[in-house]
Amino acid sequence: MTLSKQARKSRHSRVLEERSGTWGSSSQDFLHLANLLFEKSVAHAKQTDGNCSVYVLAGIPILFSALRCLLIELNAGMYSGLRNKNGLAELTVASNDIEIILRRYSIPADLKERLIFLLEIRNEIIHPAHRPEEKNGTPAYLLPLRHAGLLQSTGSDADYIWISQLQSHKLLTWAFATVRETVEILLSTHTIASFMANGLRKSYSRYEDINRDL
Repeated sequence: MTLSKQARKSRHSRVLEERSGTWGSSSQDFLHLANLLFEKSVAHAKQTDGNCSVYVLAGIPILFSALRCLLIELNAGMYSGLRNKNGLAELTVASNDIEIILRRYSIPADLKERLIFLLEIRNEIIHPAHRPEEKNGTPAYLLPLRHAGLLQSTGSDADYIWISQLQSHKLLTWAFATVRETVEILLSTHTIASFMANGLRKSYSRYEDINRDL
């Protein structure tokens, strides 16, 4: 068995099987890092033009890690003791976590569209294809984000290169808001004690307080 197959088997078994050992809410570790990156993003944006921020390139992938951890925690019964075997099984075979969220949870159409776009932004960051497609540098399929004013842009046809367009604090704020709304649906769907759910909500909303400094 190759190392990659061993690794995949190990990760799948750790999601699916009950074994001895200790685990905890790692979603909070990733979210804490995401919030630290958001703080850095605010500071960077303030020092430049109010929007430019290189921290977006790290913040959005980390948000996805936090969201995946939360999905595992909720379906494994960390907060309720109620284990959802089917949910855990799907997490090991789906091509991405957004696919699971859209299939298993009641997501409004607007939020669904934003999640799909956010997933593609994550893909653009972790699988960079940074050569141009259009004159303005923005890939054609992501023009709706450009038109919404979420990218770092001059507004002209001869714009920043694509990866520089992604370095937008507005885009990072939009990503955090999209994840926060998604988390609210996840928490409302699963049975969780109110004090636990409120604590999670607060942690996923912290970016709003940080953003007031901008």
